[in-house]
Amino acid sequence: MSELLTRFPLSNLRDEDIPPMFLEVTREGWSYTPNGARVLTALIPEAVSPYFDVLQEETSINGRGMIDYDLTPTEPERTALLLRRCFSYAFGALREASTTFSDQDVRAYVSLSLGGASDDLMTANVTFCTSNPNVAPYVRNLEQVQNEAIIELSLGDRDFWLPGSQDC
Repeated sequence: MSELLTRFPLSNLRDEDIPPMFLEVTREGWSYTPNGARVLTALIPEAVSPYFDVLQEETSINGRGMIDYDLTPTEPERTALLLRRCFSYAFGALREASTTFSDQDVRAYVSLSLGGASDDLMTANVTFCTSNPNVAPYVRNLEQVQNEAIIELSLGDRDFWLPGSQDC
């Protein structure tokens, strides 16, 4: 991910960079499930499924592919816009989580990888879950992931990656 962020530096991110559907999710805020999972309220499914643990519940409910149907398949513009959308959404949701829960225990995982029918189209995902020292992390050995670019973000990372950003 650091290579992508070097090639496509992010600055001045705004809420307007977030696709409308994801902006609505962010603005609806966060909730606790009966199991104690922290989830984006708008993403809570109507039908309750059994989950192995809180981490699985959080990642299952909070994980989404970033909207990209309106983006050109042409690189490098596609990757630059996907990064911008993902980071704006991630930091916007992390900001809301910090306000709701009065801490910074929620983490965002932003990943980009090749997908599509021929594995030739850059796609992206954003997943949120809590960081718990008593539970294995969502992505183990983050630095060793090879088939995608991935980063774990906390709200505290915002100033490092996005100096000068206004809303997110």
